[in-house]
Amino acid sequence: MLRIDVPRLRRGVLATGLLAALAGCTAPPAGHAPVGPPAPGASSAPPGFEAGLGTGPPAPPPSPAPSTAVPPRPSDGESVLVTDFERAAAGTAYGTEQWRSDGWGTPWELGMSGRTATSGAVAHSGGTSLRVSYPAGKIGPADSGAQAPFALEPRPEYHVSQWIRFGEGFSFGTTSFAGKVGLGLAGGDSCSGGQVCDGTNGFSSRLIWGRDGKAAVYYYSMGHAGAYGDAADLVTDGEQVFWPADRWVNVVQRLRVNTVTGGRANPDGEIEVWVDGVRAAHVTGLRFVSNGDRVDTAYFSSFAGGGDASFAPRTDSEIFYDDLEVATGWPGTAAPAR
Repeated sequence: MLRIDVPRLRRGVLATGLLAALAGCTAPPAGHAPVGPPAPGASSAPPGFEAGLGTGPPAPPPSPAPSTAVPPRPSDGESVLVTDFERAAAGTAYGTEQWRSDGWGTPWELGMSGRTATSGAVAHSGGTSLRVSYPAGKIGPADSGAQAPFALEPRPEYHVSQWIRFGEGFSFGTTSFAGKVGLGLAGGDSCSGGQVCDGTNGFSSRLIWGRDGKAAVYYYSMGHAGAYGDAADLVTDGEQVFWPADRWVNVVQRLRVNTVTGGRANPDGEIEVWVDGVRAAHVTGLRFVSNGDRVDTAYFSSFAGGGDASFAPRTDSEIFYDDLEVATGWPGTAAPAR
């Protein structure tokens, strides 16, 4: 049965074990600028999701009131980066140079050259998409999926849109379940990986999967609830969103950085997520920065996460991505708002 649920907002309710599992594999290759390295002295948390995404959800929170918000129209902004993966022939490895040829500049990558390639098997538009591989028995971006930070002109707000299709029979884990999905947003030093976000070391916000493909947005901001980041379930029409297999899903994320007054972070930062044009999460009252940092990175971060082999896929798995876009308003390649 196809399930595309965009869960209820639940800030900080995912257990430390879950967030630790997602946080443990974010460091870039040696010699490169950090994007969310583990905090000095940070302890490793036990594997597993003790609530929400892992061993089973807790009692569900109350359903949110139906949203009447209407996303901004395409005319509200302009496309900054966009790729449909049509430039390269099917079967082409999509490493750093391929991304740079599409205008997406990155100083480093993990897995792009070896575990991504254009595919003619399925496409949201045109004839090709990007296939990302998640080998059986492997976890972390060094051995699973792919990761790369793409530079953006610093701005207080961006939207990012992507079409996502989990392959048939995708394995979300073995006995524990965690992983990151596709393209997110970050700024400054991209606080993540168990760091304490102090307002001067950046922030990050990415999509994740959990048990049975449960979907959520996972973010690092000042004062996060536990040792790791917070998460908000994706929920549409009162139903939890689960990543479906063999179906294209459009996800749009908007992140707006908080304002700063006299070196003090004001609690007016926001994250919004839409699934197939329906708002699935809206987190308000966030403090990301106390300095001049803005959104300056479109952060592709997608891999099977966790602290041990229990999080590894049982079988070789794949996710397809198409029509990726970063825009200053509602992206033109996104599903229409409903």
